[in-house]
Amino acid sequence: MIEKMKKYSFVLYHLDYQDFLAQLQNLGMVHIIRSTEEKTDELRQNQEMISQYAESIKFLSKFQDERPKGSTNLPTKALLNQINKARSEKDSLLRQRDGFIKQIKDLEPWGHFDYDLVSRLKANGIGVEFYHCLKNHFKAEWVEEYTVTVVAELSGSVYFVLLYTGDRPVIEADTFSFHAHTLQEMETELKQVKDHLEAIDSFFADNAQIATEMFNREIARLTTMYDFEDATLQGVSEAEDHVRVLSGWIPVSREIGLIEFIKQQNVIHFASEAKMEDNPPIRLRNNWFSRLFEPITKMYMLPKYNEFDLTPFFAPFFMLFFGFCNADIAYGIILVLITLGLRLKIKDQTIRGFLTLITLFGVSSIIMGWLMGTILGFDMKEIPSLGEKILVRDTNQIFNLGLLLGVIQILFGIAIATVKKMRQAGLMNGLSSIGTFFFIGTLAVYGAQQLGTDISAVQPYLRYPMLGGLALILLFNQPGKNPLVNIAGGLWVLYNMITGFFGDILSYIRLFALGVSSGILGFVINSIGSQMLGIPIAGPVVYVIFLIAGHSLNLALGALSGFVHPLRLTFVEFFKNAEYVGPGIEYKPFSKS
Repeated sequence: MIEKMKKYSFVLYHLDYQDFLAQLQNLGMVHIIRSTEEKTDELRQNQEMISQYAESIKFLSKFQDERPKGSTNLPTKALLNQINKARSEKDSLLRQRDGFIKQIKDLEPWGHFDYDLVSRLKANGIGVEFYHCLKNHFKAEWVEEYTVTVVAELSGSVYFVLLYTGDRPVIEADTFSFHAHTLQEMETELKQVKDHLEAIDSFFADNAQIATEMFNREIARLTTMYDFEDATLQGVSEAEDHVRVLSGWIPVSREIGLIEFIKQQNVIHFASEAKMEDNPPIRLRNNWFSRLFEPITKMYMLPKYNEFDLTPFFAPFFMLFFGFCNADIAYGIILVLITLGLRLKIKDQTIRGFLTLITLFGVSSIIMGWLMGTILGFDMKEIPSLGEKILVRDTNQIFNLGLLLGVIQILFGIAIATVKKMRQAGLMNGLSSIGTFFFIGTLAVYGAQQLGTDISAVQPYLRYPMLGGLALILLFNQPGKNPLVNIAGGLWVLYNMITGFFGDILSYIRLFALGVSSGILGFVINSIGSQMLGIPIAGPVVYVIFLIAGHSLNLALGALSGFVHPLRLTFVEFFKNAEYVGPGIEYKPFSKS
C-alpha cells in the first residue's frame, strides 16, 4: 500500500536556517520539496568526487579476495590519487604489452639470430633479403635458381631468406622489414612489462578491501554534505531575504517524531493534508511477502499518490508464473538450498531480501513440479505409487492451465481498475469497467468450452452477464455525455477491448511453452546421458558429469526465462488492465548517509 503523507512548511529566520537544516538532517524524516535545480560549484565538485570514489570501488571489486585486510597511512583522497595513478600506469603498460606481443608475433617466424651477422654479410658484398608469402604462392624453382632458405611455415605462410651477390633477383613475394630491436630484446621487454603489471595488480589486491571501506565512508560523508548544501538552496526567500520558507513531506506513521522535533526547536510551521496536485512522494508499506516484490515495482515505476500499489496484487501471480516456467521439483529444491546457504554467509540485508525472493521462487517450482509431475526431467506419472496423484496429466491440461491463469490475472486487473475508478471519480465512472469485467469473463467461459470444458450447467445463464456488461460498456463509457455519443464511443471501446483481450491472453501461452520446453530439455538431457552409461569403465562418471552440466544449464535458462516472462506479463498485461498510472516520486528523507 501507499503510505499517507502530510505536508509541513517551516518559516525560519535566515540566520537560523542552516542550524535548523542540520537538526532536520539529524532527524532524517522529512522529504524536502525541491524549489530549484540550481547547482553550486561545491555541489558539482562533491558530485564529481562521489562519482570517482564509486567508480574506484567498482574497479577494485575485481581484486577482492580472501587475503587479510591491509592498512594504509594515506588519507582517503591521497589513496584515491595513488590508485588512479596506478590505473593510468596500468593502462599505459597494457598498451605497451599489446605492442610487444604484436611485434614478437611478427618476429617469431624468424627465430633468434644475430642482426650484426646480416650487416657483416652485406659489408662483404653478399645481399640478404627476408621474404614471406602464402604457401600456395611459394615457387619451388626459387630454391633451385637462387640461394633461398625456408626458415619457417606458419599459419599458411612461408618465411624464407634470399642470399645473393650483384643485382637482387626479382622474387614475387613480400619483403619483411625488421624492427630496431631483436626478438630477444622484445621478449625481455615484454617480461618486464608483465612483471610490472603483476606488481600493480598485487597493489590493487592488497589495498582493495581497506580502500573500499575508506571510499564508502567518504562517499557517505560527501553525500551528507551534498544533501545539506542542496537543501540550503531549497528554502524560498521571503521578506527581502530575511525569512526562509522550507517545505517537506512526512509519512503519517512518522509524524509524531516530527511534532516532537518541532516542539523542541520552537519553529513556526504549517501542516496540511497531501493533495494529488502537489505530487507527494511515494513510500510503499507492505507485509514481508509483498515487500520482497517491491524492487520489481520500482523497476517499472512507482505509482502516483492516488493510485493503488499493485505490488501485493501481482506478487502471488509472479511467484506462480516462475514456478510454471520451472516446474521441476529437483530444480526448486536446488534453488532453495543454494539461497538458504548463501543467506548464512551474506549479511547485506538487500541481498538477503533478493535471496529470500529466489527461495520463494524455488518453493513455487517445487509446487508446480509436483502439480505437473516432473523431477529432474523424469515423468513422475510413470511411477505407479505416485502417478495417480499428479493433477496435470498432459500438455493439453498445461496449455489450459496457462490460459486459465491469464484470464484470472486479467480479470483481477480489470476488477482493480473498477474499484480505483469508483473510489476516485464515483460509482458512475466505474460502471463501464464493471461491464468490461462481466463481458470479458463471459467470453472467457465461452472460450473454455472451445478447449473442451463442459459449461452446460452455466451456459443458459451466460447471456445475462454478457448482455448486461455490453449495455454498461455502451451506455456508461463516458458518463454525462449524450447517449448516442456514448454508444458510438462504446463501440470503439468494445473493439479495442475484444482485440486487446485476445492479444493479452495469447501472451500467457508462453507460460505453457516455457514450462513444456524446460521439461522436454530435461528429458533429452537424461536420454543422452543414459547412452553414456555404455562407455566402458568411465561411463557412470561421464553420465553424472553430463547430468550435472546439462541440468545446471537447463536450470539457469529456466530461471532466466522464469523471471523475464513474468516480468513482461506483469508490466504489459496486468498493469495495463489494472490501468496503472505513474511515475511517482520516491520518498527520500533528508538524512545523513
